[in-house]
Amino acid sequence: MRIAGIYPQRIDIDPKIQHAVSEPYGLEMILAIAKQEGHDVHLFLPVKENKGSLVSISEDEYVDRIADFRPDVAAFSLYTCQYPMGERIATRLKRRLPGVKTIAGNRYPTHLKENMGEPFDFFVVKEGEDTFREWLHETEGDQNYGRVKGLVFRMKGKTAFTGLRPRNFDLDSLPNALRFPVISNQVYTGISLPPLSERPRYAIVEYSRCCYNNCKFCDNEGFWGNRVAFRSPQRVVEEMFQLKEMGIDIFYFMDLNFTAFPEKTLELCSEMTKQNLNAHWYCMSNIATVDGKWDILHAMKSTGCYKIAWGVESTNDNALEKMNKRVKRQLTTNNQTRRVLEKSMKAGLINQGYYIIGFPWETERSILRDAEGLRYLPLHQLNIGIFTPIPMSRFYGELEKNGLVLDPDLEKHDRNHLVYNHPTLTHSEIKALQKKIYRDFYDRPEYMERVIETCRIDPRLESAFDDYFNEFADRIVRTDVAMKKPARVA
Repeated sequence: MRIAGIYPQRIDIDPKIQHAVSEPYGLEMILAIAKQEGHDVHLFLPVKENKGSLVSISEDEYVDRIADFRPDVAAFSLYTCQYPMGERIATRLKRRLPGVKTIAGNRYPTHLKENMGEPFDFFVVKEGEDTFREWLHETEGDQNYGRVKGLVFRMKGKTAFTGLRPRNFDLDSLPNALRFPVISNQVYTGISLPPLSERPRYAIVEYSRCCYNNCKFCDNEGFWGNRVAFRSPQRVVEEMFQLKEMGIDIFYFMDLNFTAFPEKTLELCSEMTKQNLNAHWYCMSNIATVDGKWDILHAMKSTGCYKIAWGVESTNDNALEKMNKRVKRQLTTNNQTRRVLEKSMKAGLINQGYYIIGFPWETERSILRDAEGLRYLPLHQLNIGIFTPIPMSRFYGELEKNGLVLDPDLEKHDRNHLVYNHPTLTHSEIKALQKKIYRDFYDRPEYMERVIETCRIDPRLESAFDDYFNEFADRIVRTDVAMKKPARVA
């Protein structure tokens, strides 16, 4: 069969939130399964290359490109903000190709489950590789879909859910993700090693799945549960070597908490050293899992890690408690965050901080008060998201019970819009606060002082910061951040 992997991602996302076109790793895994089973596959994003950059194409052109492939199966990966476009594309494909089977997975189809409707024929619930493999076998065989766990389908005018499939804890049993030039040829645009002047290309890699924490704003528990699964370090490093041969310069570990198990982190670093990988990479991490375990930071740095994206969320301990920001029942505190970030910076790492505004208990005054605390955190890059009630998160359930009213335009549910009935703030007010916090963060002298200190610790990072300021200051100013271009930090 011919299988079209469809990822309807908008690429006009604020560059402070997103520094490259997101790689649809989950869909690449699904397509790898299909190719392993002997099918003809291709990945479709609503973009095209223009003078070395990716630019958006219209939905008309997007549908034309998919239809020209003549797929037997249209497989969609859909987060909440992608669902409306996914519905439109699937509807138009059904008109053009009446026999095409439409199947969708990822977060929003999992949330909807039995509420599946036209134009989709099937939903894959939660982890998808094994479900999709069995679905392919049934599609080519008896079409007895009732025996495929993790599947939603229509039968005799009704929707049937076959029940949850047990998770796969043997990730090495899966093929490597299938990579496509539309992703692997794009240039990363954040603070990076190699620096931007070398036009580095990046790829996502996976070491682990899931997170054992229960932060109330996150859908991890609802989607994955709390048990973490790992690939073997050998398998991860072998894949990184293969990607380097394809021209990849930067690797991003998509793990929700790369340092959740320090011994596992050290095992992977040891394997990178053993195989002489010599790669540049970065990851996401949880503050508390590193506190007091400073050998992890140095091991990561020695094996090519140049940046860690930390879940800072807030500088207010009461807010962190409301979010249930805990590790092993121990509350994460702002003092702990500052301590870990200082150690990370001293290890020569760039600190990127994810910060959230717009929780129901916040007011304009409290948001500005808490944001003042950012000046004391040694961060080099700030990503301010607007709180979005995510389906399957604990906050979503709590707010739903308390009269949650969501913006029906799901395309705004991208953590850059206020999409629920906040008690005191409007969308325009939240956006003004977001703009002010960004401006204050980058304009303060403390910011440039820490950049200079970081470049003194690791002189290679001077070119990383220089290129970022030189090439993207104008772009960031246009999107409401008054980032000043510094003198060279020699």
